[in-house]
Amino acid sequence: MLRQVQEQWPWPPLEGPIRVEIEVYGEGRADGDNIIGALFDSVNKVLWVDDRVSIIPQLEVKWTKAKKDESKWVIKIYAV
Repeated sequence: MLRQVQEQWPWPPLEGPIRVEIEVYGEGRADGDNIIGALFDSVNKVLWVDDRVSIIPQLEVKWTKAKKDESKWVIKIYAV
């Protein structure tokens, strides 16, 4: 995931405050805390300077069942 984000994000990390929306399309079950943890651990210091609540005070996670070949993550970031 990190390599893909680095390829698509050539800018310096955001200093916030920001709103992050995560849309996950995939098979099986998903735990919201695992989705957030996987993303935040991978892209901390790349998309944003830190994942503290003062930087990311707003967060939304959506999960939709999808076939394996249609699996994807969509991350949207907004200034607040």
